[in-house]
Amino acid sequence: MLTNNEIKLINSLQKKKERIKNGLFIVEGVKMVKELLQSNYEIACIYATQEFESTDDKIEIISDQQLSKISQFTTPNQVLALAKIPTSTKIDANSTSLILDGINDPGNLGTIIRTADWFGINQIICSNGSTDCFSPKTVSATMGSIFRTSVYYTDIEEFIKQSNLPSFGAFLEGTPLNESQFTPNCNLIFGSESHGISDSLKSKIEHHVTILGAGTAESLNLSIAVGIFCNNYYQSSK
Repeated sequence: MLTNNEIKLINSLQKKKERIKNGLFIVEGVKMVKELLQSNYEIACIYATQEFESTDDKIEIISDQQLSKISQFTTPNQVLALAKIPTSTKIDANSTSLILDGINDPGNLGTIIRTADWFGINQIICSNGSTDCFSPKTVSATMGSIFRTSVYYTDIEEFIKQSNLPSFGAFLEGTPLNESQFTPNCNLIFGSESHGISDSLKSKIEHHVTILGAGTAESLNLSIAVGIFCNNYYQSSK
């Protein structure tokens, strides 16, 4: 039986401060929870209707009506789990990092995590103050890639200064992307859609790279730009 305290806790996890306080985040839907079950993430509890097929001992069977009280979806999808937020903070300074300077859109971050996973980039570094990778919207947008990548929050200016890897930043002006030769291990840096890479960070990036276009749009959606960059990185660094 789903208690009122459990409902209150789960719904409170919409807020970052509550996720931090409780060390938990929400994973919802059949695909996402099955990805969670196959990962190394620690699971606190799984709330599922009878239709959900699993023998995990952490499952608590609830009704469709009860699931609707805790679901973040308009149409709940059989199961919702609470997973523990990882505590590891060790960044691998020698591996390729996808670095995000001031990303604020949860959906964009989720799509970028999914894109990084597709191209085999396992480490994403966000500037302090960027949107939380464990928000329900971000987790859902990753389509399971959140469980196969590591997302860190740090002072990225300090990280880049201390990194021995070459840095490639996405700018409106620079060397055309198709003429850039990425190294197998490097830092790929992106700014927010509204402000781009911050002025204080620009001078610390060796390679300024641009995606050439033929139209008159002001800019590309950030997640689209990251996908184009990652594809070129993957092709040219192999």
